[in-house]
Amino acid sequence: MPLIVWGHNIILEEVNWADTSTIIPGYGQLGIAGLFLGALLLLALIVILEKPVTEFFKAISFLLFVAIALGGTWVLVDKTLDDVRLSPTGGPVHWHADFRIFNCGKEINLVDPVGLSNRIGTSEVHEHDDFRIHIEGIIATMHEASLGHFFEAIGGELTNNRMVVPTNEGMVVMENGDTCQDGAVGTLQTFLWSTDTSREIWVAKEQKLGPDFPEYVIAPETIVPPGDCIIFDFDSVKKKTFRTCEQLEAAENRGDLIISWPDLGDDIRN
Repeated sequence: MPLIVWGHNIILEEVNWADTSTIIPGYGQLGIAGLFLGALLLLALIVILEKPVTEFFKAISFLLFVAIALGGTWVLVDKTLDDVRLSPTGGPVHWHADFRIFNCGKEINLVDPVGLSNRIGTSEVHEHDDFRIHIEGIIATMHEASLGHFFEAIGGELTNNRMVVPTNEGMVVMENGDTCQDGAVGTLQTFLWSTDTSREIWVAKEQKLGPDFPEYVIAPETIVPPGDCIIFDFDSVKKKTFRTCEQLEAAENRGDLIISWPDLGDDIRN
């Protein structure tokens, strides 16, 4: 145990032994459940190697198996119930929002996911190479469903003046004041397409988010639309955008939705 404590730069005298998250930093009750499982496996190994096996040893082993299994199950259930109780949503969520990223007019794709999970990010906040933000499971704070946290979860960064995007070619960095190839001074801007579902035929409307856009929490919708469509555009300053997401256009083509295109005025469709 001291190795675990010291390895996470925690002073031994400050450890609260009643707090499992201190004993096993970052894991808490799940770590204790792991210890139960490890004890169960160790007991199984002892039973296999012990020869001859007496009736008394069999009975004790069985009781220990039951106690360890029930203890581990209780810890996991308690952990889940505790997470649900503390969650601002009162339980698991399954929210989605589509997005597109443009760097001086060129669309950027996130790095391809690898492995069996087929995702980049965490189990709660991720992307599946589908231009979609996935917020799934139990979230501890609403911030976990924000745009800024999404980019943090996938290994990038999003502030009101800087965006870092992981791609197959490496990190793409866009920062206010950087110059595009055409000489335009770039500014990071975020546009939101939200869907009004109060009418018989839904209407998608666009708005430009303010400078606090990294803190924007996506709409609590499972399907897009009515879930959000978010356009990140690093380019010269625009008031509006004509760009939208594939699912919005598909819904319009089906007759399920009307896209309320903005009057671009002097803004150029590029």
